Formats: sequence, structure tokens, C-alpha cells
Amino acid sequence: MDQVITILNFAEPEGRETNQFDRLEYVFIDDPVSSLDDNHLIELAVNLGGLIKSSRSDLKFIVTTHSPLFYNVLFNELKNKVCYLLEHLDDGTYALTEKPGDSNKSFSYHLHLKQTIEQAIAENKVERYHFTLLRNLYEKTSSFLGYPNWSELLPDDKQLYLGRVMNFTSHSTLSNEAVAEPTPAEKAMVKLLLDNLKDKYGFWKQEGV
Repeated sequence: MDQVITILNFAEPEGRETNQFDRLEYVFIDDPVSSLDDNHLIELAVNLGGLIKSSRSDLKFIVTTHSPLFYNVLFNELKNKVCYLLEHLDDGTYALTEKPGDSNKSFSYHLHLKQTIEQAIAENKVERYHFTLLRNLYEKTSSFLGYPNWSELLPDDKQLYLGRVMNFTSHSTLSNEAVAEPTPAEKAMVKLLLDNLKDKYGFWKQEGV
């Protein structure tokens, strides 16, 4: 890729050492970070960002990734490039949305969980699986903050929430335990536990919200 960019940086085709790249318009790089540890992942993102910035031709680069770390480094290296989030919607269609920010504001999975639960609460459509999402959000937040157990983030009466809500609703193993819809009290518990995370553990809040 370095060779291609160097050759195409000659504005006049006659001055290039080869013309085999003259018709090249796009470079597509599909998630190049598989099996890389964080150090090599960051090194790759920095090197790739430097290569892209060195291009002075009309060559266009499309880079896809599922890695928030790779995205963050590449985003910070390129700054003025356009980034998008590809989402698979419930109806089977897809949406491509511009995301002008690093992954903490754009597409981190924990924020997706948070937004999904918030939407269910707002529309009064909390279902059993939202308890599983809520537990997952607690686990990710506790891991990030360095807590040995996610239950330490629960409100004061931890055993009450742990025993009667979180474990019961997210780990039912018998089919006859499952109920089609949570009770009003359980729905209220989802909101209480989500608010607990948002209010106590530093989630970014949009101004005016």
C-alpha cells in the first residue's frame, strides 16, 4: 500500500514508475486487527493512519472494524475523516449513520446496551431479556472500573437486588419459570438499577438531558 500511495502521489501519470495503479480509486481494508494484541493493534492503527494521511491523490480509503480501540486510534490519527456506524435493525434492514466522535461517543457496546434499555423504559416495553442486558452492562462497567464483582455496583441493599432480581431474571433455567412479561415492580427495578449506574458511576450525560 505504501508503494501504491507513493506512486500515485506523482500528479502526472507520465512521471510514475508504473501505470498499473492509475485506475485505482478505492482501497478497502476489512478489520485488519484479528489476533493482534493491543500493542500491535495500536501500532497498526498509527501506521495505517500515517499512510492514509500521506496520500495526496484522489485515492479513497474505506476501513471497517469491530474494535473500539482500533477505531479510537485511527479516528484520532485521521481527525477530519468521516466515520460511520453500520447497524443491523430489527426489521432486517441496515442503517449507515455518520459518527463524528471516538468510540466512547459513537459505538461502544456498553452504550448500545444502555440506549436499548433506556428506550425500553421510555416506551414501557421492558421484557425479560432487558434484565440480561442490564446485568451485562453492570459487568462491563465493573470490569472497566476495576471492581472484582459486578454486584458491588448495586445499590445499598445489594443482596436484595442480586437475589431477587438480577440472578432470577437473567439466569432462569426452567421453562416454567419464565413469565411472558415482567411485573410493574420488576420494570421499575430495571429503571432504578439503570439510574443507579448512570448517577453513581460517571456515565456521560448530554447537555439538557
